[in-house]
Amino acid sequence: MPGKTENSPKVQRDQLRDRMRGLGCTVAQIAAEMSRRFPLRPRLAWRYALGWSQWKLAQQYNTLHVGAKLSESRVSEFEAWPHGGRPPTLRYLVRLAATYGHGCTAAQLVDADDLERFNPADRCLLTTGHSPDAGGIGAPDLLVPTTAARRKTQVTMLAAGQPESALVVPADPAMWTTTLTLQLPGDLAPLLMTCLGSLAGSDGDALSTPGGWDRVYHRLVQFLTSWAHTMKRRVALRALGWATTAASVGHFLDPDEQARVAAGLGNPGRVDSQTLEHLEAVLWSCRMQEAALGPHAVLDTVLAQRNLARELLPDCPAELRPRLLSVLSGASRHAGWLAFDLNDFSGAGYYYEDARAQAHEAQDIKLGAFVLCEMSYLATWQGQPRIGIDHAVAAGQWANRTDDMRLRASCADLAARAYAADGQRDACLAALDASHTALAAAPAQIIPHPVHKYNYDEAIHIGTRGICHLKLHDPQRAADYAQQSLTTLDPSHVRNVAFTNVYLGMAYVQADEVDEAARLFGDAGEIAAQNNLARLIGLVQQGRADLQPWKDSVAVRALDDRLASYSVV
Repeated sequence: MPGKTENSPKVQRDQLRDRMRGLGCTVAQIAAEMSRRFPLRPRLAWRYALGWSQWKLAQQYNTLHVGAKLSESRVSEFEAWPHGGRPPTLRYLVRLAATYGHGCTAAQLVDADDLERFNPADRCLLTTGHSPDAGGIGAPDLLVPTTAARRKTQVTMLAAGQPESALVVPADPAMWTTTLTLQLPGDLAPLLMTCLGSLAGSDGDALSTPGGWDRVYHRLVQFLTSWAHTMKRRVALRALGWATTAASVGHFLDPDEQARVAAGLGNPGRVDSQTLEHLEAVLWSCRMQEAALGPHAVLDTVLAQRNLARELLPDCPAELRPRLLSVLSGASRHAGWLAFDLNDFSGAGYYYEDARAQAHEAQDIKLGAFVLCEMSYLATWQGQPRIGIDHAVAAGQWANRTDDMRLRASCADLAARAYAADGQRDACLAALDASHTALAAAPAQIIPHPVHKYNYDEAIHIGTRGICHLKLHDPQRAADYAQQSLTTLDPSHVRNVAFTNVYLGMAYVQADEVDEAARLFGDAGEIAAQNNLARLIGLVQQGRADLQPWKDSVAVRALDDRLASYSVV
């Protein structure tokens, strides 16, 4: 077939990419070499360096950026420009860099031919990170105040306790892109840009950790609060309430509900049960979207929801405070789970610790036990099974103070996983039996918690038995339990199905059944790629590594081709 001969450009690119990967080169280095050798434009070189098709890029882009509708044909047009096609916007370049990841920036996706055709302000931003004369960014009227507005800006900054200074444009393109898209009042935009610029300059790598994000967020809230007090309060709070509500609940709530949450921000005394119901509804909606689209699709919304709940907390009525604390804990717990699935283990630990603290302050025993369960899972996954045991035992002690038998069973299952990872066979089997007993005593109907949901059932318990026997090097029992779990799992929960497929494949590897293991790893890799499940991708890669003794077999070579087409390896 055309394009697949031994000397075709595609084969040569694939060989170069594989060789450079084997030498430990970064994606940026591979893109640069591809651009030099073939030659290629930068946007195309980065895509080839990752081994992505135009369809794959569009899929990844649309998954990462909620609401985006990038098509293959539009990718082609942006890659062809300026020698055809259509010009990419700065917003697209920033989002494209985020989609590619691996440290890619918007500036790395343009070359001299591109820059010659950008307007001067956009070209300056791409090359320096700053607009000409501290203004512009393609929208001079928004960022450069008139004489009267500039005088008002100076007064506002002084009233807010800030020193008068020139407008500082953030070096991070994502920051100024966000500012532009908010469409805030004209005199707020320059102040916000200055604040963001100072945060980026003073905190360095602050935005690289969840704790840093929290510190920057709270400083930004302080700035916005100071600004609001210098204007007509109703106008200011309308702007702030709109921005916060749009970011955190706009995808899920109708306009009347958005107005209620925004009113709560403007007047915390108006926080009521209905407001909290709306906040809880967002977390539920995020859970459903996560199952369908993966963690990338909902992480920003969950974090915005977490910030929103925290802002309502200081002046929340006393009778509603425990419930709001549970909402905050649930948002932090969900953020921890998303970070875990994205292989951000330090971020997951940070959010879980915050969730545990808020759950205990709310005296929400069930939620506190549930958070400890996930902390146990995280520790065991990271190769710290004894810490996992500690968390699981603590979770079980709290769960035993409730009448929730499913929660008790879940805690015992997490303890069993940790015991198995630590090689404690008897303790593992005892915990599995305790889980089965508790599950058998649970009511048939799952009673949901207001701010978290765990569909713990017999299928998941059976799957856990398979995982434990896999860790205990009993492949026959591991395979039997995994197969039984697959027959009872809800097929719409593709994530659970994919993980179970991998564990079943690993059991087959232990039993030297290579062909079936390779098929299962390929099925799981497809799901992992579609949903951007980094942790699942890592598990698939681990399974493929287990097949290395059979690397030259037909089944494993076919698996390698399949995983490469998904950009999993």
